[in-house]
Amino acid sequence: MESRRTVNNRINRYTGYQYGSAVRKLETAAPEVRPYNPARHEEQEQERRLRRREIRRNNRINLIYTTVLALCATAVFAICYQYLNLQADIKANNATVVELQNQLNSIKAENNSHEAEINASIDYNAIYDTAVNELGMVYPNRSQVINYDSKESEYVKQYKDIAD
Repeated sequence: MESRRTVNNRINRYTGYQYGSAVRKLETAAPEVRPYNPARHEEQEQERRLRRREIRRNNRINLIYTTVLALCATAVFAICYQYLNLQADIKANNATVVELQNQLNSIKAENNSHEAEINASIDYNAIYDTAVNELGMVYPNRSQVINYDSKESEYVKQYKDIAD
């Protein structure tokens, strides 16, 4: 049979727990006591002041950085908002343009049908008969026709009557 100490050692290897009064005591390090040194104390105070100044300066820089960053973020947000508004306006205007084009096409088709109706209702034979028989009109002779060649445009503006 194993002794109690052997069993405890085997248990200690696996669990790290020790029984009894043979437990090692942790050594506590005693703080190093230094004698008061006024020069050292003043030096430490000056270091603390410098650290505080550095922290304040860094905080000011951080505040400026944060402010600039916030202003930039606000500007970007405003620009994005304006851009989205313009996009929405463009989309609405495109829809309006399409609607107006559809109206224009329907009105053009309606006008074309009315024009075709009007042209179909004209009796050219009756007009010719009235012009020749009632009004005494005749076709012009070749000597009465004057041809004009224009190289500038496709139409002629007549400001005065042409002399024979």
